[in-house]
Amino acid sequence: MTGVAIIVPLIITLYLFQVALNFVSKALDPFIRLLGWMGVIERVESVALITFLIDVGVYPLVIDFLTELIAIAVLFGIVVLVGTVGRNRYGERVISTVDLAIASVPGVGTIYKSFRRMGDVMLDNEAENFQDVKLVECFGQDIYVIGFETSPSPATVEESTGHDEMKTMFLPLAPNPVTGGLLTHVPRDQVYDVDMTIEEGVRSILTSGVASGEGGDQRTELSMGDLDSITDIDLQNAITVEPDRDPGAGPESRASEGDDGPEGDRG
Repeated sequence: MTGVAIIVPLIITLYLFQVALNFVSKALDPFIRLLGWMGVIERVESVALITFLIDVGVYPLVIDFLTELIAIAVLFGIVVLVGTVGRNRYGERVISTVDLAIASVPGVGTIYKSFRRMGDVMLDNEAENFQDVKLVECFGQDIYVIGFETSPSPATVEESTGHDEMKTMFLPLAPNPVTGGLLTHVPRDQVYDVDMTIEEGVRSILTSGVASGEGGDQRTELSMGDLDSITDIDLQNAITVEPDRDPGAGPESRASEGDDGPEGDRG
């Protein structure tokens, strides 16, 4: 599955690049016909080097190669131009107008808006970061799950639910937080602070709670890309054994005592 995860994004990227390249190449056809009508191509073919290429039969291949190079240069220029315009205040207005026009087209608008939101998320580095590890009360009283705080909940969510303050929480599923999780909006009084770093929270999820020991106190921000990379680590190396753990340190220790209790009674 690791090979598939590496190859599939590469294939999709190359496919999209090829589609864009073909689109630009076809868009250049009228320009090439215009050059032929103006006699520019005939003048080029009269050059000694071009005449030699025609004689040896490789001229069509050279033309195709040069066309591809020109298409790549034009595509790159368009991307740079749009990016430059998008950073300008007036350019943002133009892009917003184009966005509105495309989004108004039935069918096409829905697809366009979905990809546009995806692009906005990719460019917004701050929105991609987890801020804190929290405990979220759910599934009943005194049952808590580890969650990552992403941002305050939108005002519309708070108004709809009648809560004054809510948190947007990502609740990952063990043992792979990338492949599954819940995006939730939780009232602030059901979210509890916990003395746990981002790395400790991720390690606990990856090992299904086995490696929930103490770690460093350093606070850090973790993006979805970082989280995806962490899931590729060797889980055996992530599991740490702590023989001197205090039995009263946490729920796992109490659960261990409960497992040993019956054996002691039988002895």
